[in-house]
Amino acid sequence: MEDRLGWTRAVPDSLALWPEWTRFAAAIRRAGLDRVLLCGMGGSGLAPAVLVRSFQAAGVDVLDSTDPAAVARVERAHPLDRTLFLIVSKSGSTVETLAAYYYFAARAQPGQFVAVTDPGSPLERMARERGFRAVFPHPADVGGRYAALTVVGMLPAALAGIDGATLLERATRTDVEAARELGRTLAVGAAAGRDKLALRPPAPVASLASWVEQLVAESSGKNGSGVVPLVGNGGGGDVQVVSEFSPEPLDLGREFLRWEYATWELCRQLGVNAFDQPDVEEAKALARAELAAPAGPGREAPRTMSPEALRRSARPGDYLAVLAYLPPRDDLEAILGSVRQAWGGALGIATTLGLGPRYLHSTGQLHKGGPNTGLFLVVTADPSQDLDIPSMGTTFGRLERAQAIGDVRALLARGRRVCHVHLRRPEDVAELERL
Repeated sequence: MEDRLGWTRAVPDSLALWPEWTRFAAAIRRAGLDRVLLCGMGGSGLAPAVLVRSFQAAGVDVLDSTDPAAVARVERAHPLDRTLFLIVSKSGSTVETLAAYYYFAARAQPGQFVAVTDPGSPLERMARERGFRAVFPHPADVGGRYAALTVVGMLPAALAGIDGATLLERATRTDVEAARELGRTLAVGAAAGRDKLALRPPAPVASLASWVEQLVAESSGKNGSGVVPLVGNGGGGDVQVVSEFSPEPLDLGREFLRWEYATWELCRQLGVNAFDQPDVEEAKALARAELAAPAGPGREAPRTMSPEALRRSARPGDYLAVLAYLPPRDDLEAILGSVRQAWGGALGIATTLGLGPRYLHSTGQLHKGGPNTGLFLVVTADPSQDLDIPSMGTTFGRLERAQAIGDVRALLARGRRVCHVHLRRPEDVAELERL
């Protein structure tokens, strides 16, 4: 475990590297690249997204979806010849990130690409062979979800023009003991049956909740235990509420570090390893098998519960997870929020909402390794368009569906209660509100 504690030294390490990152950002602007598209999953995308949204920074987008409509949207958002592509993957083998790279590599020049990855990874080798503009090393002793204050979060901050030096300096004043006490409090509550955690940061830093969700869920949800984070309105009677967050975006460094220490302590109290994710690989392997199999009757989606049966299976203390493989659009997320609210109100249980495949790198570990208290409503739809992925021999639509079906199979293999609903159009998801 000790070799995964590099995040405890991230603040001084990043303060030393900050001048290098700001010089690189200035060189990028001089080169006429006035937009950054970050391709990364889980912690690789969530921390930069929190910083960009909280500081309302223009010129940086995050792609963490394999939905073809999402890929098409970011492609149209800005001239590709003025875009820097930041390809972030600790392992260097993240399928969603590599799919995005291959797609845009066919449409842009090698000098428009930058990699952040572990030394010696497949992505590093490819970046060197293909002439990327730069390769920045991901700290080998820092897991992806604990990397917010490393190059993963701070290089995008520099590229976005955020005052990272002040943010990091404020993080040096983090009260580590108070953070650990928060973790102990959450563990005591979980032991008493309050194993749901409602995250309610103030509006200026509202997106921080999604980052904490991943950190807590993926760190604690294993060996049949774990805390279920709730983002937005999804409460129930077995919920602990945390609303004490600084509203200042420049305090985000302190919040990142506070929650990293709190989560580490929470996991120590639960008796689980905060730094592994043993149940994530199963869904990935099943998705790869799904993608490799020929289409046809033999590869039909597995049989699951009906929506009515899923609702009847609810018990006190359960939670509902709405898992939607749909385009990440505000209108669809609003409809999904209404579905979540309607089901939660009818069942009287806590609810969560995750977009696929993003949630696979966030709450997916908890769903399969945590307590068997989840009801999983998986929603897929026929894509309105599809896009080929060069070098992978497939399309984004096929990849997205394989990831959805792979996760359904993984959940079923763990004896979870699952309902899979496939829609003709993404907009038809509104029908689920009336079931």
